[in-house]
Amino acid sequence: MEEKKFTKSLILFISFIEGGAVMFTELIGAKVVAPFFGTSLYVWSSALGITLGSLAIGYYSGGVISKKMKNLNLLLYLFMIAGFLILLIPFSGKWIMLNTIDMSVQTGVTISMLVFLAPPLVICGMMSPMIINYLTDQAKMSGRISGLVYSVSTLGGILFTYLTGFYLLPVFGIIKPTIIFGTLIIFMGLILLLLNKKYLSLTMLLILILFNPFSKLKKPEITQNAYYVILYDSEGLLGQVKVIEYMYQTFERGAKRARGLLVNNTGQTIMDVANPQYSLWDYSFFFPNAASIYPEKSDALILGLGGGTLYKQFERLKFNIDVVELDERIRDVAFKYFAVDKKANIVIDDARHYLMTSDKKYDVITFDLFLSETPPSHLLTVECFERVNELLNEKGMLMINFYGFLTGDIGIASRSVYATLKESFKYVDICATPAKDEHSRNLIFIASQSDLDFTNTNYSEPDLTVVTNLEKYFVNTSEIDFSDAMVLTDDCPVLENLYLDAAIEWRKSSNKIYCENFIKQNIQLFK
Repeated sequence: MEEKKFTKSLILFISFIEGGAVMFTELIGAKVVAPFFGTSLYVWSSALGITLGSLAIGYYSGGVISKKMKNLNLLLYLFMIAGFLILLIPFSGKWIMLNTIDMSVQTGVTISMLVFLAPPLVICGMMSPMIINYLTDQAKMSGRISGLVYSVSTLGGILFTYLTGFYLLPVFGIIKPTIIFGTLIIFMGLILLLLNKKYLSLTMLLILILFNPFSKLKKPEITQNAYYVILYDSEGLLGQVKVIEYMYQTFERGAKRARGLLVNNTGQTIMDVANPQYSLWDYSFFFPNAASIYPEKSDALILGLGGGTLYKQFERLKFNIDVVELDERIRDVAFKYFAVDKKANIVIDDARHYLMTSDKKYDVITFDLFLSETPPSHLLTVECFERVNELLNEKGMLMINFYGFLTGDIGIASRSVYATLKESFKYVDICATPAKDEHSRNLIFIASQSDLDFTNTNYSEPDLTVVTNLEKYFVNTSEIDFSDAMVLTDDCPVLENLYLDAAIEWRKSSNKIYCENFIKQNIQLFK
């Protein structure tokens, strides 16, 4: 009797680990994809769809098997197979995505996840009905046993969601936790088989120890002569963060040695290594140019720190500056690698939450909030802009960095942001940074309740064309058709769907610049 209770406890423990494995695998899978295909709605939709589809196949298959047999050894073998497939995720994921990176985001991410994410999830799905069948002695107990198994499995999922997102990914990255977790599952299965007197498992264990292919894996060596030099690399729930150095071709200033901040292999900041106080992205010059209409000691709020480009520019204007940044790693990286003053007032918070809880008034508020290739849609709504209005001084202004696309189907997101701003502000202008086409430029939305004069701006940087009349760069909005633009609200969060095409174009460009060259240089795309 005691032995039977002990066996049932072990089976419930397996159910607990199986639930944790599902959530661990889903989170890790999404992060494995991000450096290749980004974090757009397509990516998360694929991750969720394939997770649910794989589990559905597993539940059905496990139900069919459990109807035919009640076999503890088979359950343990499946448990170990799941561990082995989880262990392979970083390697099978990298292999398939190297072969799908040139496909469209929708096709590439779906095929990739079917290869590396679906198999372990199918196996995990098979285990639940088999566990229920093994623990059920009488038909009248099936409901109670099912509830117990799914409850224990869900608790495992909750624990591993928090453990993975809050600790394992930020501290250890992707590869190490995946190998360790997969290996632990295999070892647990082997031990349980040994307890069940299946001595063949001992042979398997010895083979695994003697033939360990992962012991020979080495991180690629990056020399100072390499095209890209990796200075910092971190994985986390909010994205992968890299700091790199390389030669960068500027629009006006020629080739420069640059230090770049990447999130999911998409550029967030490009700093001039020789002159750390200056950015090599010419578009960023237009933010302080517009803000220069305000006097020294004006109050400015920057939402989104990045590598501190706007902070350093506003500092040159001698503004009083508050910065809000969601990811602590970005703040630490800005201090260590991008010459941001450690005395800077940087608040770690969600930008919308800060806006809703702050009561401080500002002359200038800027949104520079791209996470990889996607801006946060919850900050670009009528409700958020109304709150910004409450925090702006009488002649204050809001500036928003956004995609450069304004016309055609791909420009619907920008047109909708403009229409939404018009609902909340009396004056809205669009500054288009100089570029050969819409793909290569940025749009800066400038909104206020007062008619501001930008014909006599006063800001300059070395080797850049001096702009004294910013209005020359304003888009003539009367020539743009805004009839299809949507007013964005909290109740109808459609912006992520509207900017998908623009986000995909940005991701393609980033892959060409970074991912494909990282691959050629044998640099790990995730660690």
